[in-house]
Amino acid sequence: MPNDFFQFKQFRVNQGNCGMKVTTESCVFGALIATEKNTDSLKILDIGSGTGLLSLMLAQRFNPQMILGVELDGDAYAESSANVKASQWRDCIKLENTSIQEFSKSRTDRFDLII
Repeated sequence: MPNDFFQFKQFRVNQGNCGMKVTTESCVFGALIATEKNTDSLKILDIGSGTGLLSLMLAQRFNPQMILGVELDGDAYAESSANVKASQWRDCIKLENTSIQEFSKSRTDRFDLII
């Protein structure tokens, strides 16, 4: 039976209630984004945040002003919320349980990086 979590050096991602599990592709994508330069104090939007993996990877690598994750699926949102709360970056990562369409109707935020 596979694990229902994925352990990184500085954080753990529980994924038992998410439809999309942590994959090699998601880890490579997060690592590729993390190679960007001049990203301190950025505002980052994570569309379809799932487990919160990419938000946590970027928070670990950079010193973002804020990361906002938007997740439609209620189970994935609950899982990502728990993953973020268990991390040392809980103060800079915020999550919303809504569609990106509804999110964009009610917000005027501008983001420096969208993933």
